[in-house]
Amino acid sequence: MQPRRRAPAARWFALAALVLVAAGCAPQSVTEEGRAIYGLYNLFLYIAAVVYVVVAGLVIWSVVRYRRRDDELPKQTHGNNRLELAWTAIPFVIVLFLFVATLQAQHKVLDPVAQPGVKVTVTAFQWSWRFAYEGTGVEVIGTPERVPELVVPVGQTVRVKLESADVVHSFYVPQTLFKRQAIPGITSEFDLTFEKVGLYHGACVQFCGLQHTDMVFRVRVLSQGEYQSWLAAARRGAAGQPGT
Repeated sequence: MQPRRRAPAARWFALAALVLVAAGCAPQSVTEEGRAIYGLYNLFLYIAAVVYVVVAGLVIWSVVRYRRRDDELPKQTHGNNRLELAWTAIPFVIVLFLFVATLQAQHKVLDPVAQPGVKVTVTAFQWSWRFAYEGTGVEVIGTPERVPELVVPVGQTVRVKLESADVVHSFYVPQTLFKRQAIPGITSEFDLTFEKVGLYHGACVQFCGLQHTDMVFRVRVLSQGEYQSWLAAARRGAAGQPGT
């Protein structure tokens, strides 16, 4: 019986690289604010990949270059000011650069615009959501049997005022790359500017009780004209929210 042939090292390396890249992929965001988060995430990922390649390359080079050939020890280096300065300064510069990039992305995500196009108070309660549109009298109240929809216009900034009526909940729409906790007694405000028309699923991702899994909702992003038509119909009491 012939011995089993080993796969080339390059094949295993390519497979490992593919797994790492797939594991590090973040979904594209559908909001203007999420694009800043996506860009920052990728920046961290690229720098981490470069650091990994450099460190792994140096380790492999050291293993090959200084592998044991006989009983004689290789030349020993006891202290090198240039090397020590380099491996101290380079990580410091990288961390400082990432810190500044994080502040810039945080500024983009968290700083509110002066005049949002839509203002919605989102109230989380056991076990669903209430969306109240400020200045319109329109409210959407969900139940575990009927999934509520937050209807918003594309291209306009939506100011969300997040509240909780009972326990700690969490407002999360994965395709926005943004999550915020709803804490009783505290109103949390943030902006979302959707750039694509579509239907996006959201949920409470903070365990809040026995029916936690029922706390789902949808964000329906409409064109400007469709949103105005929906809002007019909702004001007349003619708009209903579809169930699951």
